[in-house]
Amino acid sequence: MDPVPSMEAVTIRPAGLDDVPAIAAIHVAAWQETYAGLLPAEMIAAHTVETRLAAWTRILGGPESGTAVAVAEGAAGLVGFGSCGAQRTAELAADGFDGEVSAIYVLSAAQRRGTGSALMAALAAHLRRSGHRAASLWVLRDNATARRFYARLGGVVVGERVERRERATLVEVAYGWRDLAALRRGPVPG
Repeated sequence: MDPVPSMEAVTIRPAGLDDVPAIAAIHVAAWQETYAGLLPAEMIAAHTVETRLAAWTRILGGPESGTAVAVAEGAAGLVGFGSCGAQRTAELAADGFDGEVSAIYVLSAAQRRGTGSALMAALAAHLRRSGHRAASLWVLRDNATARRFYARLGGVVVGERVERRERATLVEVAYGWRDLAALRRGPVPG
């Protein structure tokens, strides 16, 4: 991924192994900020820096993971990250969504400043360079803030699933973009 400047002096760049501790910390903090009231407290508490360190070290340490990771870096350090790769959901792949945004998290203090849009644009550009034409992502159905953000970027609901976990039943919707070039252009006016 090529570095991309965003609206508020945040640079989007490819992540490296040196970024793993900050990515893990952002992942946990963003879960706490985003999912309070949407997920059971014990599920959020189980999402620890230690577990995220192991996961992100595995992802960034092994090119065979097939996952590209970008970070948003401001003057004070990292404020967000996103990841993408090949589609993991068979039904969405069959419907033409060959790429997937597997994660995107921006700390609340850095939201509404273009950081999320810049991350999504960088992920879309990476997916296009990797030969993908379309992409999707999953989001909790009740996460109204994130859903408005994806709709503003031109995403449309293309699927729904119910995932039963030990501590909760998650209802998620998939947002899709059939044209990654359009996603790279940023928010849809309106």
